[in-house]
Amino acid sequence: MINHVSIAVNEPERVANFVAELWDGFVYPFPPAPNSFFVIANDGKGTALEITPAGTVFVPGEGLPDENDPNAVTEQHEAQFVRSEYVPRYVATHVNINTRKNIEEIRAIANREGWRVLVCNRGGGLFQLVEVWIENTLMFEVMTPEQTARYVEITNPKFMEAAFAETLQQTHPANDRVLPRDLSVIG
Repeated sequence: MINHVSIAVNEPERVANFVAELWDGFVYPFPPAPNSFFVIANDGKGTALEITPAGTVFVPGEGLPDENDPNAVTEQHEAQFVRSEYVPRYVATHVNINTRKNIEEIRAIANREGWRVLVCNRGGGLFQLVEVWIENTLMFEVMTPEQTARYVEITNPKFMEAAFAETLQQTHPANDRVLPRDLSVIG
């Protein structure tokens, strides 16, 4: 399960409020990165997004604490948020989230913000989602409850094994790969 993801945008507070509305969630300040916000979904699972200003990047800390001391002070060794002068317009990173909202509600919220929004039939109709282009630069794939249910179906390892059987056999013969028999599906 993914607990949270960090994204960088031009207007962090605006985007945080948009995501909170989709999730019926909550927005809090995120002090580790100035002018950032932490959005928690109202899903009882702790699902969250850290939303930082565009140009914010993570850099690793230096050195290591005493690894034999589980209570060692680690702040000086931890990753830090820093500002970068390079801010790409588009990135390969995207987020797929679910919401209790329906397609029309998602469209209305995105249109209110002035962001590109469209319903997509991925894989020639294998599954559906709503593309919302946050600030018209960062793609969110937003899924209604029905779309999420279908996504859970098709990401089941048995479905994936059958759907990709030929490709898997050509690229990774069964004796070269190990797929866990009992995976838990979060939905």
